[in-house]
Amino acid sequence: MAVSALPRARTRARPSPATIAPGVLALTLIAPALDLLHMIQPGLALASAAVVASGLAGTFLVFAWVRFPRASWLAAASLAGLAGFALRVVGADVAPALSLLAIVALGIGGSFATAAEVAIDRAPVVATDLLVRSETRAA
Repeated sequence: MAVSALPRARTRARPSPATIAPGVLALTLIAPALDLLHMIQPGLALASAAVVASGLAGTFLVFAWVRFPRASWLAAASLAGLAGFALRVVGADVAPALSLLAIVALGIGGSFATAAEVAIDRAPVVATDLLVRSETRAA
């Protein structure tokens, strides 16, 4: 009986980074923009539009989190977005702060980074590469 063994591949497929569609990112910015406009022009009735925008943003962030469940920053952003929506429905004053917290969570996760910045950040690091980078930063 002859048995042959195939060599194992030493590489693994890199997990793809969690990326969010630009439309969802724009949607998360609408509610804080309406809050800012309401602060500047208090006579405008923008509360219902901000509630709708916050609800849509929270919903789409939850869908994005379901797509990338290991991204904790995305879970934090979706939780803050949904909490902001719930507090807007109730009429609490801290709802705009939670919308801003969702944007901060997205920023920490790198959602607003350009494709070139993401490619540089995801590049494999070699020991000699670290030495070169430390020398160029010192200069």
